Amino acid sequence: MTCSLDSVRNLILGAIACLLAAIALAYFWVAAIPLFAAAALVATVSFYFIPAIKDALLGYATCRGSSGKCTITTGVDTLGQAAAVLSLISFTLAGAMEVAALAFIFSWLLSWLGISMQAAVAILVASGISSCAIVILILIGVLSDAYSYKSCMDQQSGSTTTVFGAQPIRIESHH
Repeated sequence: MTCSLDSVRNLILGAIACLLAAIALAYFWVAAIPLFAAAALVATVSFYFIPAIKDALLGYATCRGSSGKCTITTGVDTLGQAAAVLSLISFTLAGAMEVAALAFIFSWLLSWLGISMQAAVAILVASGISSCAIVILILIGVLSDAYSYKSCMDQQSGSTTTVFGAQPIRIESHH
């Protein structure tokens, strides 16, 4: 049986792509619709990618077997989920507030309220973008940890290893 980190890597890269797209969409926050699209992308990361990454990591660890020396962490589940949910809430709330702010700006009497709401929306968007960046960093750390675990297990078993499609390298154990 061949154990591979390909699914873990692909899921993490997919999640990072969604988060980068959410960040890009958030820069167009004055239109409100991009904020809802960014929130949907972050929800996809939070409710699909993060649980799938955890399952793939656990599946890989099960496939490789137990080891007293090598450990793999699934920290993406806790920290990543919290940051993604914060980002989701920030983008959704910012989108709703932006719709209200735009409605107020078109009224001469209430335009001051709309402009004040725009400042709050800008702060929420910045919070959402920061949360997305934090999740990206966590995902990069999880990927790095997964490859460290793979390397540790390969050294223990003396098997071949490939990283990101590189040619196999034979690792010999000399005891």
